[in-house]
Amino acid sequence: MPSFYSAIRGNEQAAWYARRMVLFWGMLVRFARAVVAAFRDPQTRALVTSAALVIALGTWFYARQEGWSVVDSLYFTVMTLTTVGYGDLAPSTTLTRLFTVVFVLVGIGILLGFIDVVAKHARRSGDAPD
Repeated sequence: MPSFYSAIRGNEQAAWYARRMVLFWGMLVRFARAVVAAFRDPQTRALVTSAALVIALGTWFYARQEGWSVVDSLYFTVMTLTTVGYGDLAPSTTLTRLFTVVFVLVGIGILLGFIDVVAKHARRSGDAPD
């Protein structure tokens, strides 16, 4: 049985995708380690928990009020809090628009704090470049 690498030899596009997938999974593992390290630190546990709760709250609220699927609601929540905002989904009622205003003002600070803590833990553990 041919190995994975011999199967993609000669196919540059497949090799490129394979390298990207290896890099992606490596990054995902480093991120998970940094989150676990951050969660073990008692001073940052509340921030990590707050970030998870804000994302869960937004997902629940949009699924309930807009009638979106959980995946669409999670997607909208994360895109909104990271300020990416592709614009493919948007709140359609006054209630959800007002919620989004407050949600963004509170949630962005919490999410950015979470990202900062995870990045600091990744650098301390040597998993992230300086």
